[in-house]
Amino acid sequence: MNMGVIIINVDYCDNFVATPANESIACVVTADTFEELKAQMESSLREHIDWMKEDGDTVPEEFAADTWEFKWDMSVRAILHHTEKLVPKAALAKASGINQQQLTHYASGYRVARPAMKAKILAGIRDIARKLSAIS
Repeated sequence: MNMGVIIINVDYCDNFVATPANESIACVVTADTFEELKAQMESSLREHIDWMKEDGDTVPEEFAADTWEFKWDMSVRAILHHTEKLVPKAALAKASGINQQQLTHYASGYRVARPAMKAKILAGIRDIARKLSAIS
């Protein structure tokens, strides 16, 4: 059995928006939540690939595989909107060392976080999760 690794880019602009990183697949999905987006993306991609096969189009190797494994590459804006009900910006600011106002700018799209800032935000979220999971 052959498995394809599919990288999906996820952003947020009033809704979650996802597209395959492979630009030869023109499939865009939007949803209110990240969970909805994940479910809709898989079904939409399967339908899109079936249409490509019916039309005789070339299907990229990773999409021609029997099964798919999705890797979700979320923008900082998408990460902040996905976690906003679970992790208050004040707590994330303290855990990540990034000013709360700067986090708000990233969430609104007013500023775009550099990769180093994304890493600090993810480390802050993971630190909060680790501390919460230690509660017995």
